[in-house]
Amino acid sequence: MSGATIKREGAPLLLILLGNLLIAFGYAKFMVPSNIISGGVTSLSMVLARLTPLSVVTWTNMITVGCLVFALIFLGRTNFIRSIVSSFAYMGFFALWTWLPLNLAHWPWLDVLLASLFIGAGYYCCIASNASTAGLDVFALIAAHKNPQLNVTLMLRVINVVVLLGSTVVFGWAALVWGLAFTFLYSGLMGWLLRRYRPFPKVKTTK
Repeated sequence: MSGATIKREGAPLLLILLGNLLIAFGYAKFMVPSNIISGGVTSLSMVLARLTPLSVVTWTNMITVGCLVFALIFLGRTNFIRSIVSSFAYMGFFALWTWLPLNLAHWPWLDVLLASLFIGAGYYCCIASNASTAGLDVFALIAAHKNPQLNVTLMLRVINVVVLLGSTVVFGWAALVWGLAFTFLYSGLMGWLLRRYRPFPKVKTTK
């Protein structure tokens, strides 16, 4: 394998790993302990864990695998392969951060702010590397692929808000308010980073 090939394939994978390290940290150490819902896979898993005997980690893994199937069908081979790396990295890092006894969550406003920084930067790392996180962002990427005029950041916000509204039944209106604040903060940071910095060219997806 040539040096150029290693750089072409290795650099995005390293950025994907970094992204999932950041995303998992933000969710495991700030969002989940503070019961802040965000509209993503982890928050959906938090709701299902409240309603079933299965844990948040178990639900996160099952939903992630389901989203990965959609990535394979609609987003093409390159995105799928990188999304496999992304999904397994997230599941592993989320389990690791959940297991480590680091109690960092204290005040909801601070937890939302810090989580937004870590998760927004993490999503940027993955999407800029032409990978989904094998989370609900898969559906935002599919929608943007079907209609290029759609904005991925906007679609992520719509999906998150829909899940947030459904989650209110379990976590209440206070969680909804914090969740909406988080959604706009992290997606805003992600969108700004994507507009300013594109380290790798976009790849074509299958139809």
